[in-house]
This record gives sequence, structure tokens and C-alpha cells, in this order.
Amino acid sequence: MMVDHQTSRINASVLSSFQGKKVCLLGTAKEVDSNGSSFTLTTCDGKDVQVNMQDPLNEYVSGLTEVHGIVDERNNIRCENYVTFTEAVTQSFNMDLYNSAVELTLRCPQYYQQGLQSPQ
Repeated sequence: MMVDHQTSRINASVLSSFQGKKVCLLGTAKEVDSNGSSFTLTTCDGKDVQVNMQDPLNEYVSGLTEVHGIVDERNNIRCENYVTFTEAVTQSFNMDLYNSAVELTLRCPQYYQQGLQSPQ
């Protein structure tokens, strides 16, 4: 039996195709819930996605943020972990170019490996 360790780098427009799968979603964090249980991520294609935390946040999340998690049935992300970037990186990051790269990898998956499979 093979174990799938694939985490696809996606944008919000394809969330419904990845329900139940691990994904990596990059965008700008905003609107952190007052109890830290969730925040909104404006993705590289300009759509808002709710990110639900397993444990409440113990820091304020804002700016460029990469979220790793599983897409649920409502196209929200159940966050497994996240990375925030500095203000300097946030200001210099080209979101449109990144979105183009994501779209290219989604159109041509045979040329871009996004994880691996291993025997269990």
C-alpha cells in the first residue's frame, strides 16, 4: 500500500476540486477572529477563504501568510500549520506572478511534482 504525502499548492478557484486533500494556500491574512479560532486569507487569485485553526492562535496573524491544511466540505481550510512572512517580504512579493505559477502547475501537473508517495 502506498501512502500519499502530496500537498498541492493551489489558489481559491480550485478549492472544491481538493476537498479532503492537503493543500498549501498563500495569501494575505486578515480578519482574525477575536478568540483566535480562525482568520480570513485573501488568496493569490483575490478570493477570501476562511482558515480554521486546530488550536487558537497565540499571535496576531497578518500580511503574507502560507497555510498548510485540509480543504473541508465548505471549501474552508482546516489549518495544520502556517508561516507568516515579514513586512518587507509582504511588500515586495508579486502575488500576480505567484498566481500565474500556481495556475501553470495546476494545468501541467505531469511536469511539477508536489509531494511523493511512499510504501507504508
